[in-house]
Amino acid sequence: MLAVCIGSLLTACSNVARLAADIRESSQQLRVVSGTLGVGRCPECEWIVVVLGDVRGEKLHNFRVFEQSGRFRIAALRDSRYLFAFQDINRDFSYQPGEPAVWHDLDPEQMAQGTPAEVALQVSSSLIRPAPAGLEDIFGMRGSSLGQIDVQLGVVSALEAPRFSPESATMGMWEPVGFMKAGRAGVFFLEPFDPLRIPVLFVHGIRGTPRSFAGIIDNLDRSRFQAWVLNYPSGLDLRALGDGLLGLLAELRHRHGFGTLHIVAHSMGGLLVREYLAECARAGGCDYVSQVVTISTPFAGISALGSWLEYTRVVMPVWRNLTPDSPFLRDLFALPLPSGVSYHLLFGYRNVATLSRSSGDGVIPLESQLRSAAQNEAVSVRGFNEDHVSILSNAELQRYINEALQRPDFRSVARHPRSVSAVRQSAER
Repeated sequence: MLAVCIGSLLTACSNVARLAADIRESSQQLRVVSGTLGVGRCPECEWIVVVLGDVRGEKLHNFRVFEQSGRFRIAALRDSRYLFAFQDINRDFSYQPGEPAVWHDLDPEQMAQGTPAEVALQVSSSLIRPAPAGLEDIFGMRGSSLGQIDVQLGVVSALEAPRFSPESATMGMWEPVGFMKAGRAGVFFLEPFDPLRIPVLFVHGIRGTPRSFAGIIDNLDRSRFQAWVLNYPSGLDLRALGDGLLGLLAELRHRHGFGTLHIVAHSMGGLLVREYLAECARAGGCDYVSQVVTISTPFAGISALGSWLEYTRVVMPVWRNLTPDSPFLRDLFALPLPSGVSYHLLFGYRNVATLSRSSGDGVIPLESQLRSAAQNEAVSVRGFNEDHVSILSNAELQRYINEALQRPDFRSVARHPRSVSAVRQSAER
């Protein structure tokens, strides 16, 4: 028993050391640049914002797709020096002469100190310098930016892949930057993209993996739907993860042109998805999101974390999000769901835990799963006599999800993205 205790203590110390090193690397190297994107000559066109280390485009530090003009936020490096933004009229992830574009020079001193000023990007009649020569097939440049942080998009992967293993999930908690550098993060397809079937994105919880959804995915109506999975480092701040998901899905839509997306999330994944939907509301975008299902989500947090944070030396960012009095949970429902989203709240109520007799699923109390603000948004609320893990294998729940995803979509917005010719006509006008 003593050996087990010592081993557990050494493992905990090792994890804390890994987390501390990861946080230190992030704070030293990464920066966030934010501001506004002007309307440009094409109000309906997406923007691509590129972060560069040089004017020639040989040092591409990051890029991000934005659905429309308005607020923007993008990660950069300490030595990033320029932003180049353009409206990708023909949706090919490459800049062509004539597409609306703008340069912005970043202040080296502000970037070194980690305090870049707000940026206003507005298309003008001419560029202050020639466009970077290296901006061809930007989508294919993933893995070469942000210090080799490699977030994957649209890569076909089996659930049995090592990136979805329990060991990988542990790495995502304690070494989130390393997790991303290893190519384990991103939105993965379980089969090649099919434009005739609706994608369903599955979002796991803390220390979870896409494998948690194996039963639900196996029983998904594959004649109507295709399964995508989000694999992410679950130790990161949920605000950053929600904003990141907004950018990833905007980029995937820009590439594949899907008109509808459904989302199924378990546990803390439901908080990530709700934050993503809040980002959608702030940006006035994501008109493609239709049915959203959350399962056993701690909408009111986890009270036990409050006392734990008082004693730990290094705090995992997500722990701060999950404390019941956190600013994150306080503001989570400040903005309504985007127009057209139909939300389904599923919860478990079998408590087999020996250390807790409170109502709930053995991990998340019912009062947290059934926070009134979440219930008020739901078009359906359904409980299952399962614990926090077994609920995902419940055959009745799997049937219920299939039925929820097949509900009619009554949104008035366009169901399919505009054609290239329509965008070009808008730009020419």
